[in-house]
Amino acid sequence: MFQIIHVPMRYLLAISFVLMMVKTSSSQSTSCLEILPNPNPSSPAFQEFDRFVEVLGVLQFYAEPGVSDAQLLHAASVGAELLDNNEDGLIDDDALGEQLSNVNATMPLFLAEGSPAEEAMMDNFDDTFCVHAVLYSDEIAPDSPLDWFSEACLEEILHTINGCGHTELYPSMFALWPAGASQLAQAMDLARGGQFLGIPGSYPDEAWFHYSDVTCDYECMAIEYLYWALASNMGVLNTPEICEAIAEEWELCSPELLASTDLMIYSIITNPLNKLPQQAPDGVYCPVVSVSETAIQGSPNVFPNPSHDQFMIDLNALSSRAKFIVITDTSGREIRSQKLMPNAQRVILDGDLISGLYILSIYADSLLYSTSLIVN
Repeated sequence: MFQIIHVPMRYLLAISFVLMMVKTSSSQSTSCLEILPNPNPSSPAFQEFDRFVEVLGVLQFYAEPGVSDAQLLHAASVGAELLDNNEDGLIDDDALGEQLSNVNATMPLFLAEGSPAEEAMMDNFDDTFCVHAVLYSDEIAPDSPLDWFSEACLEEILHTINGCGHTELYPSMFALWPAGASQLAQAMDLARGGQFLGIPGSYPDEAWFHYSDVTCDYECMAIEYLYWALASNMGVLNTPEICEAIAEEWELCSPELLASTDLMIYSIITNPLNKLPQQAPDGVYCPVVSVSETAIQGSPNVFPNPSHDQFMIDLNALSSRAKFIVITDTSGREIRSQKLMPNAQRVILDGDLISGLYILSIYADSLLYSTSLIVN
């Protein structure tokens, strides 16, 4: 039947974040992240988004109507895995987390190019938040988390973390400009066969990074170069099909090629002091950590974990406001809805769904709470 693995999560840094997660001994196949209503509906830049996930207290994901809950949870989970690569519930680099929080690092998920949310954000962009990349709904594939051909979450979320975080926090290592000012930039100059501020007429034969998009300046090329190196080291590009598809831009598609050819960038990204992610994310984030009962008592609790015939929802703090629940599949298609009795404390649902990943949402007049669930 259904299994929900979820409690609210925040991370406690020096600037006071709170982390709350569930401890379970079963294997995880869904994410312990919480979807909330847009916390800034009156902001001109954010007014067109309807849902929000805050990852570890430092990275915000906003979703536009039409982006499914499954896509939002998937993208946010990738972000969480990149920041907490060993998935122990703590950000791997505390200083990076503080930097991302200070600049209000944001990852917008738009329905499509030119959508209302994109237009509103771009028309009202200012320095109160940091956006270094965006994702469109057709680039988010929860069912194919490591498919380079259909999934762009790894690239765009790395751009956001690197661009809003590393490049500002550690300029001697990661600054994008001036040309050659950082170790990253120097490594890129070697990879391109010379220091080219724009796109050269042709790259030297010895180059293995030959970016050719004329709209991409030196800083843009440096952030792209860092992505290619990290992705290669994670092993996510190492298939014959992907290697062939990317060879015109990037030749080092395997960890072995990267380590043996680009010695400088390999040294940078694998240096433990730099605390960069080494493992590829799979879009499932649910660290196993202990949490007190008092820490989670305000949030809905869904159990048993797992079950094959029914599951129960303790509404807890939402009991006075919740009006109905909705279950959707990963494409956003509604599978079931149920009206709730006023002030209901517990809801029992009999299960007749096929096995797979679903999204459970609790509503009043608007969304109150949403999380992923599994049908076994």
